Amino acid sequence: MSDPRMAAVSAERHYAASDTDWHIDSLLSEMSIQYYLEPGMFLGPSIMPVVGVSKQSDKYRIWDKDFWFKVPNTRRAPATRANQVEFGVSSAGYYASNYALEGTIPFEDLDNDDAQELEESVARGVMQLLLLDQENRIATLLTTAANVGSGNALTGTAQWSDRANSDPVSDVTTGRLWIQKGTGVKPSTMVIGQEVHDALLLHPDMIDRVKGVQIATAGNIEAAVAPIFGVRKYFIGSVPKQNAAEGLPTSASSMTFIWGKNVSLFYATETPGRATPSGVYAFRWKPAGFTDFVVETKDDTDIKARIKRINYFQDEKITASDMTYLLSSVVA
Repeated sequence: MSDPRMAAVSAERHYAASDTDWHIDSLLSEMSIQYYLEPGMFLGPSIMPVVGVSKQSDKYRIWDKDFWFKVPNTRRAPATRANQVEFGVSSAGYYASNYALEGTIPFEDLDNDDAQELEESVARGVMQLLLLDQENRIATLLTTAANVGSGNALTGTAQWSDRANSDPVSDVTTGRLWIQKGTGVKPSTMVIGQEVHDALLLHPDMIDRVKGVQIATAGNIEAAVAPIFGVRKYFIGSVPKQNAAEGLPTSASSMTFIWGKNVSLFYATETPGRATPSGVYAFRWKPAGFTDFVVETKDDTDIKARIKRINYFQDEKITASDMTYLLSSVVA
């Protein structure tokens, strides 16, 4: 899926060699190897409703939930005023930090680039890193037990990798009912880590629920998952990240999936607005003179290089924790 909200940040990275004595062959450039992820793999733009704000930092209202659900006395006696109700309200704040990255291409490399694909590759790399950081922030927010309203850490035979004893549908139903009973809304979205999703495809409970009406292929099971779990949207967290510190040798590589072995269940509104309830929100600020997820290009004659920059201001928050639920350590 193509998303216009992709761009780059404050730290500078060099994506091309700075040597002046090498040349990119036009044939070999067609075989350039990039570890490029399709933009649709990044879930952040799809699961986090974005609300535009006019200030970098501000407060938003939080209405007291009890006032919306306590059954009032609505009976009115003749010649008297109607019973009055008072709504409790508090506030919380946001701060839209500036996220940006730059990719630097020496002029020498531009002149040696026969196929003229270097700029596109650098812009693509900057965009991917910016989205990778956003994905990691959102996943950390939603898969940290202290942030969400409730949840359950599965152990032993309850883990979905135990195909004989675990009960995935029951586990998710518990979370769905917890959100619905506490807020009046059903969770709209389920984000499941890649390893958890793979285990789910092999689970007898899922296969049995599908094979009665159609062939229980992986594709058919995936298509049936959302309605089985009672959500509108089902997303697979398949983006990996490198955990080894920068500068370490390849042998120290430590790759994991950003969404881990978790299942995140939450309500996200499809009509974002400052008065619209939602379990999660991204507060997006666009000050004058700044672009918003747009690739900007500038030649810096002082360092003799072309700069590719992407930038945006945002704060991702859980705005209603009682609309969020987490299943952690779902598979062994």
